[in-house]
Amino acid sequence: MDNQKTDRLGFMMEQALGSMTSTLAAAFRKAGIDLPHSQYAVLRLIYTVDEPLTQIKIAAILKKDAAAIKRTVDLLERKGLVSRQAQNGRTNYILPTEAAIAIKDRLIGIADETLQNIFGGFSAQELALFTDILERLAHSKHG
Repeated sequence: MDNQKTDRLGFMMEQALGSMTSTLAAAFRKAGIDLPHSQYAVLRLIYTVDEPLTQIKIAAILKKDAAAIKRTVDLLERKGLVSRQAQNGRTNYILPTEAAIAIKDRLIGIADETLQNIFGGFSAQELALFTDILERLAHSKHG
């Protein structure tokens, strides 16, 4: 494998992710919604998983630091988009509020349209290959 290209892969992935997340945040802002990608990712997960989630479970699924997820949930709670439902002891379920449910279809529509605009120029074969590579990277365990 060409070392010049692999040396830049992490940087290129970070640039691509930054471009995607800033484009999505701009689309939300244009629609009058103050929601950075990190907050949207947590909301989208809560929307799509059929079981109540804890902060620890959200962190594990998103492969994020638990403290970062706590800060994100705190921000979403201040915005009135999630609430914490106490369970046993120190465990809380993170649930969408009525306000979050009310904007769910709009948020997902904006995100889907934005991603379609970003990836619309790729063939189905290219997208399938890209998805396969990302899944392999996400599930790889080295060192």
